[in-house]
Amino acid sequence: MYHKPFFYRLLPALLLATSGVSATAEPREDPAFAEEEDFLGELPVVLTATRLSQPAREAPVATTIIDRELIKASGAREIADLFRLVPGFVVSHDNGYTPIVTYHGLSNEQARRMQVLVDGRSVYSVVFGGTKWTDLPLAIDDIERIEVIRGPNAASYGANAFLSTINIITRHSSETTGVFARANVGNTDIRDAYLRYGDSRGDLSYRLTLGYKHDTGFADRYDSHQVRMINMRSDYQLSTSDTLEFQLGFNNGEMGVDSKTLNAEDEKNNKNHFAQVRWQHDLSMDENVSVQLYYIEEETAQIYDVTIPVLGRVVADNSYKASRLDMELQHTRQISRNARVVWGGGIRRDAATAPGYFGTAEIPFKDLYYINNLYRIFGNLEWHLTQKLLFNAGAMWEKTDLAGSDFAPRIGFNYLFNPVHSIRLTASHGTRSPTLAETKSNFRVPVYDSYLPTLPTTPSDFVSTMWRGNENLAPETITSYELGYMASLPQKGFTLDIKVYREELGGLIYMDENKIYEPTDYYDFHYEVPGNFGDATIKGVETTINYQPVRNTRFVVSHSYTELDSALPKLLPDQGNKTAPEQIFSFLAMQKFPRRINGSLAYYYVSESDGLGSGKPIPAIRRLDLRLALAFSGRKIRGEIAAIVQNALPDNDYIDWRNDNIFERRQYISLDVKFI
Repeated sequence: MYHKPFFYRLLPALLLATSGVSATAEPREDPAFAEEEDFLGELPVVLTATRLSQPAREAPVATTIIDRELIKASGAREIADLFRLVPGFVVSHDNGYTPIVTYHGLSNEQARRMQVLVDGRSVYSVVFGGTKWTDLPLAIDDIERIEVIRGPNAASYGANAFLSTINIITRHSSETTGVFARANVGNTDIRDAYLRYGDSRGDLSYRLTLGYKHDTGFADRYDSHQVRMINMRSDYQLSTSDTLEFQLGFNNGEMGVDSKTLNAEDEKNNKNHFAQVRWQHDLSMDENVSVQLYYIEEETAQIYDVTIPVLGRVVADNSYKASRLDMELQHTRQISRNARVVWGGGIRRDAATAPGYFGTAEIPFKDLYYINNLYRIFGNLEWHLTQKLLFNAGAMWEKTDLAGSDFAPRIGFNYLFNPVHSIRLTASHGTRSPTLAETKSNFRVPVYDSYLPTLPTTPSDFVSTMWRGNENLAPETITSYELGYMASLPQKGFTLDIKVYREELGGLIYMDENKIYEPTDYYDFHYEVPGNFGDATIKGVETTINYQPVRNTRFVVSHSYTELDSALPKLLPDQGNKTAPEQIFSFLAMQKFPRRINGSLAYYYVSESDGLGSGKPIPAIRRLDLRLALAFSGRKIRGEIAAIVQNALPDNDYIDWRNDNIFERRQYISLDVKFI
């Protein structure tokens, strides 16, 4: 469902309509804008929408910003929990340590249709897609803010910035000097500890964070986990025009895993480490270039080796190793008084091996790794056509070994009525590339010493094929239309953002539930294969209100209404339509009281839904989280002790994604101390 004709018809019309507007035209004098800069001084700045720094009301797409105050008030232990505050987002769990963050439904536990970045570094899984949130070597206390682009953003960040883009921005190391420690203790055997040390010496600043996290997961699941992590960041001002940023991190965890199919329990080990360097050079006040290079490696080790009655000994190898090497160049320039442009390009190499998933251990005398190379060129233009009319245009050309080449354009207009009211109208197109698992998988399970009474001729040893990849998969496509309205009153502490949208999705990739006949498989006699089976239309309204009537009081409200109409012939009737809850609501209230006491209350509502993959139909969810904290200080110490209760409503245990995931009340004490 590629709507190229729409852009080809519209772009000439836009060029014709704007041909009489000079890029260097003098801004019109307008009393309503006389003091606009002062009036909008406190408006949040968006970095992720176009790769240009823009006030939120000038961005071409709806953006939610989760700042440090919201992060703290939420009482979240997991980064994924923060997205409950974002309209249209659902946070659930495949097991106790595997959060699932979805937007607009149509997702299984991998949640492949969303790009996630950490300081511009993609953490989209090399093998399966999606994000392994627990495996990120990142402490929640080191996050400065999170920008969530609610809509396709392929024009800026390429394939996989499909339904949404999340950019987690960490704190500059100069802002985290000294010694900081945090400990969390609570039920479900919650035991967390974090220790951070930072320092600045002249033009060099750095920090080192150590972390440990542990809990026992859901009550009726074998999903306890303990994770250790280390993260380091340094920032060096090489000269007045050159800065160098360096980061590295390592994450290692042991988790319990259970399989209902095999009726078995086991342990697995996950590792994730990365190194990243970014150099930025200012050519002038209005021009700079940056180069970023990063390397990521992820690894999982886990094998089921169990004996199943009748079938025999089954060995299911879920282990894999994967890596990503990425380099990107970006150039930003103010080309006139009213226009800015950013452009650049990048190359990437993804590699993965998996004896069980890919069957790579059975390929003799060959490279055991599957490779996917990516090449991209991008550009975005911001052009103030008049004092009130802003034009944003951008595009990304991308080529991969798995999916060939694609072109993702976006055009948008923002009309700034006055310093308070603005509207935006945007059309964009994007893609999601098939993953290595979807194209190259050959998941085969050896069966030994087998005997099947109904098949006396069955050999004692054979291999059961569960699914195979499809190298002929085409990228999924999305064409999106968005109309937005924003009212910004920073002096009154009030912001309102409303988004009305329509998204047309085509070529959605799902497994063939009809399966393919395989006569040599003496257990199943068939296997599954993915294909471009689905189409969908998503439309709805999303609203965000941020209100701070006085300095010590703040309210954040979000609501989304989603209408999903899908054509997924390989699923049960209407199953795809139910993957996106019709109504999602969140309310967070923060209050600072006398005597250094502060508290927050968060209420979440998600209407009934039905997830794909391991997901099951679940009723509506209502959840109340509470946080009460007391700050303290001494001559050389400053800290806070807080009590957090998640799901505080009485008798309110709810089903979380799967029928055997029962989310009970959780409470813990958090103590943080900073040595001055």
